[in-house]
Amino acid sequence: MRGVAALNAPLIGTPDSRAMLETPALVLDAAAFEANTAQLAALSGAHGMGLRPHAKTHKCATIAKRQLALGANGIACAKPGELLALFEAGIRPLMLTAPIASARKIARLADAAARGAELTVVVDRVDLVEAFASAARAAGARIDVLIDCDTGLGRTGVVTADEAVALARAVAAEDSLRYVGVQAYAGLVQHVHAHVDRRAANDAANARLRAILDGLEAAGLAASIVSGGGTGSHLLDFEAGLLTEVQAGSYIFMDEGYQPVDFHGTETAVFATALFVDVTVVAHSAAGEAITDAGSKSLAIDGPPPRVFRDGVEIGRIEWAGDEFGRVKTAAGHEAPAPGTRLACTVPHCDPTANLHDFIHIVRDGRLVEIWAIEGRGLSD
Repeated sequence: MRGVAALNAPLIGTPDSRAMLETPALVLDAAAFEANTAQLAALSGAHGMGLRPHAKTHKCATIAKRQLALGANGIACAKPGELLALFEAGIRPLMLTAPIASARKIARLADAAARGAELTVVVDRVDLVEAFASAARAAGARIDVLIDCDTGLGRTGVVTADEAVALARAVAAEDSLRYVGVQAYAGLVQHVHAHVDRRAANDAANARLRAILDGLEAAGLAASIVSGGGTGSHLLDFEAGLLTEVQAGSYIFMDEGYQPVDFHGTETAVFATALFVDVTVVAHSAAGEAITDAGSKSLAIDGPPPRVFRDGVEIGRIEWAGDEFGRVKTAAGHEAPAPGTRLACTVPHCDPTANLHDFIHIVRDGRLVEIWAIEGRGLSD
């Protein structure tokens, strides 16, 4: 270990050790994390649909193993670097959810497949089919392939059934590849706040997907895997039954970006906030505001500002005061905490926040119980 994790490791098992952590420290509440993972696993099982959690959220082999132990189909990854780090850490059923354009990265993926990775990739064009086929053949491997479909996000993927059929035929013609279905990630749906509006957006995306699936089936290329969805749309996807598996990621941690989302139309929280960055007040500004030791190097800033807790009581929000510093904007009735005070901050966006840390400190009932490595941290290649 290194950094604050090395300083904090001797505290493992010590009562009330969370309050003693050197900071900034990425902290995971074990009970909330376990409740979140168990809840979505149970929901997917109750609806007879698979779950392929997305590791872009955590990039951590220990978390991936726990998700697999709860019955996940496999682990989704956004980038080859993340995927290969998890493979080297012992994760085998892995899916790369984004198309790539690098012969060397493709060769590394094919080598991992030859060494035991149960690898699935997505393609959005014929030259990528050919590149994966050539690399797999050279490595003596066979790779499963999904056709990447754009159902409204406007990022990657084919739009029409004819395009999907042409790509599926190209994959099926390669002996080193195996056509297994489609991916359709409705990213534009995930953060729509109101349940009724999110359902309408998801229905529109599903209508585009259904047309593609119908075209593939008519061509004798029915998709056995239909992968997509996410934390924001998970219940809608379970109810619609069009996907065969959901690629939810943020549900394990939760963040401020998802706080306003009414997941189940009940206007009550479905998943608990499990991820925090614990910080220390290091100074007071001339205006008397508490300044902390964590800025944009510790918390991703592409989301609503973090809520701040002192001894479990919410006292305000954090504003950015630089790369290394945060400014506590205390709510009415709360005084600025004194230098040396430790605070817990929610995270604006969990995925990139996890990517800023090498280790997660696991706490239970205020006690540090474990420290887990984030093997894929920083591997955004």
